[in-house]
Amino acid sequence: MIDLHLHTTATPHHATWTPEALAATAVARGLTVIAATDHNTMVGVAPLMAAGQRHGVRVIPGVELDSAYGGKLWHTLVYGVDPAARALVALCAAVFERNQADAERLRRELPAEGFRLEGLEELGRAPNVAEVATALARSNSLLGRVAGDDDEAAGMRFLLQERPGSYQPLSVAAIIEVAHTLGGLVVLAHPGRSKGVYAIPADEADIVAMVEVGLDGLEVYYPTHTPAQEQFYRTLAATYGLLVSGGSDSHHPSQALAALEPAQVTLLEGNGLAGRSPRL
Repeated sequence: MIDLHLHTTATPHHATWTPEALAATAVARGLTVIAATDHNTMVGVAPLMAAGQRHGVRVIPGVELDSAYGGKLWHTLVYGVDPAARALVALCAAVFERNQADAERLRRELPAEGFRLEGLEELGRAPNVAEVATALARSNSLLGRVAGDDDEAAGMRFLLQERPGSYQPLSVAAIIEVAHTLGGLVVLAHPGRSKGVYAIPADEADIVAMVEVGLDGLEVYYPTHTPAQEQFYRTLAATYGLLVSGGSDSHHPSQALAALEPAQVTLLEGNGLAGRSPRL
């Protein structure tokens, strides 16, 4: 059994799996392969790989990067790269640096325009863009707020639609270029997930645009994907020669791990499609 989308305490601020507990739980639940895919950092890869060796589960190095393409926001998974590779470490650092710079600028500009940003000081650290957006929506009546959006989604919607350029993450194309230079594979995470403007399900045009810049695969299997979405993304993967991946996106012991059959996941050795980058 396989789960290729997992987070540890190395994911800043919102994951609680320790490497030891995650590896032990994976083995107890019959998993033989897992992946370390913390948000925008690879510092958790080595500890999880070491824990995996102790418990007897294979750990694939990976990372989940905040990114954008075609005017939409995406999460991009990179697999199979040495976690100490300088170019990838620099890419992870760039995510934080860009986000921090954007958040700091918003904290200066929004109050000057009459918006309130309440509660950020309570974090005890510099906020990121999503946290500024949450404070913005929580403290103000925003133009264009959509029913059903939580504060984070509403704040991000306002920033992206009413303040173009407020948030400038890395391009998916830039991530692909670095990953391929290092021999890695790039997979679009949870393409069918919906979270307001913060995560809009990918349509065929989105996938084609990213295939044209070198996308290797799709995370077809994801907890919130419907059977219809799984079929849709499986079909797109077959049509455009993309590898298939999947995982739970578990951040906490309270979130179940995936249990995918090896035959479902063509990202791994022996199951890949001819002509793509080397499988893991």
